[in-house]
Amino acid sequence: MVRKWLGTLFIVFIAASPAFAEDTVAPDVTAPIAPRGADADRQPSRGPLLPVLYVSLAALNVYDGSSTIAALKRGAMEANPLAAGIVGRPAALWAAKTGVTAGTIVVAERLWRQHHRAQAIGMMIASNGVMAVVAAHNASVIRRMR
Repeated sequence: MVRKWLGTLFIVFIAASPAFAEDTVAPDVTAPIAPRGADADRQPSRGPLLPVLYVSLAALNVYDGSSTIAALKRGAMEANPLAAGIVGRPAALWAAKTGVTAGTIVVAERLWRQHHRAQAIGMMIASNGVMAVVAAHNASVIRRMR
């Protein structure tokens, strides 16, 4: 299980690397020279905080999926009634985890680009907090089952 978790985490880090690359854009040498003050319309770099929050959210979701599957194999029951229908099918669970994680990141990116930077960061902090609580709960359930 640890090997699968680390492999998935590695893929998440690879998938997150384009988010870092988006921050630097090569200048358009064919564009006319912009007048003073035109830099005000340029998007500021998002810095390291949002990409780190993206990767940590993905990592927490990977842990949640892995620990949920492990706990179910040991006889645990899913506590979330919304997820109860999919946790017995790993492909469906991973698809849902991927969709929710990607959707959260897309919404944060849109907020950032629409100049709602505090909301983007706040949403990612809240999402990471919720997933950290879920991950801690899963860890406690697995620990009790030993």
